[in-house]
Amino acid sequence: MQNLNDMVKESMVSNVIKCEYGESFETILNKLKKTELKAIVDAHGLKGCSSLAKGGLIDRIKETIGDANRLEYILCGFDELMMSDFVMLANEAYVAPDATLSTCVPVLSRLGYVLPVMKEKDVVCVMPEVVKEAYRSLDLKTLEATKERADLIYLYMKALVNLYGVCEFNQLVHVFNQYETGELTPEEALNVLFCKLTFKGDVQSFGPLFVSDALLIESEMEAVKLYELHQDKPYYVPTKEEVLQFGADQGEWTDELEKVAAFIFEKLLNDEQEARELANEIGISFAHDYQPKYAFMLLEERGIEIGAYETSQQFMVLLTEAYRHARTWENKGFRQVDLEEGQQTEQPMIVPMIQPVKSTKIGRNEPCPCQSGKKYKKCCGR
Repeated sequence: MQNLNDMVKESMVSNVIKCEYGESFETILNKLKKTELKAIVDAHGLKGCSSLAKGGLIDRIKETIGDANRLEYILCGFDELMMSDFVMLANEAYVAPDATLSTCVPVLSRLGYVLPVMKEKDVVCVMPEVVKEAYRSLDLKTLEATKERADLIYLYMKALVNLYGVCEFNQLVHVFNQYETGELTPEEALNVLFCKLTFKGDVQSFGPLFVSDALLIESEMEAVKLYELHQDKPYYVPTKEEVLQFGADQGEWTDELEKVAAFIFEKLLNDEQEARELANEIGISFAHDYQPKYAFMLLEERGIEIGAYETSQQFMVLLTEAYRHARTWENKGFRQVDLEEGQQTEQPMIVPMIQPVKSTKIGRNEPCPCQSGKKYKKCCGR
């Protein structure tokens, strides 16, 4: 697997402009084809450029990337590592591609803020002087404050998509304004999301919603189905502490999940750290469309065998309880146990198996260990 430096270097080498690093910005741009200039214009979303000749495109690019307000907006999409790379590029005549530590350079290159050019036989990254001037003109204290607010709003977005899967902007506004100063509006939230989308993919825009990127991996219909399922259900409103947890991708580690980890360590895996990591993976799978087979599949992927029928049943009981205490997208962040509160709940039914489970290599005609009641070949074994 390629490391980050290799990926950045490969991107820069493949897009290198055959021009020495000391040339003027306009000279370097003139080395590009019209289609390449148009790609930079399109990356900025500039309108009214389709009929421009090459010289007109170059003028629009110079004007755009020299705009200090636009640069400030771009920088608000950075994380700390990206910002560190940007400052390095702004203070150096050129930087080797593999000297950067983030993924910001290829994106900045597509926007024209960084250019991959030649220094003798080597490829180097150069920031045009017009960009450096725009950066020097910024009030860094104002930039820091603006960026801190954008980061905070985005943290709330991540927290809510980790809780709900899909979320309306009004709900974000409601939760944010409950805990933070400086009233948030849907318009500001949408502006922050578009700013962050340039560099981050955890949260995506989807019509009037923002959604978890994980939900869109297979199909946009997953987001539609979940949104339809949410109708007429209330949102769970997280505490400030939960916002910080879910916004940092840490989620919630419940007592029931702790019992799952302890069981894996004591019965299946003599490695406490790996047992907790496995329990955490199982906990993540609870969020959406959970099925017990996922836990068994994770065990099998790691070559972990469940030695006896009784052990598998004990594991299933613990999984069921952990799931009931997990916050799920289907319940808009509520736990199943919260919804059952005050109702008579049934104990999980344990379906007897024809033969004890001796390993995770289950016969295709044996009952499925996920307790669906089906044969393994028609359930998890498909």
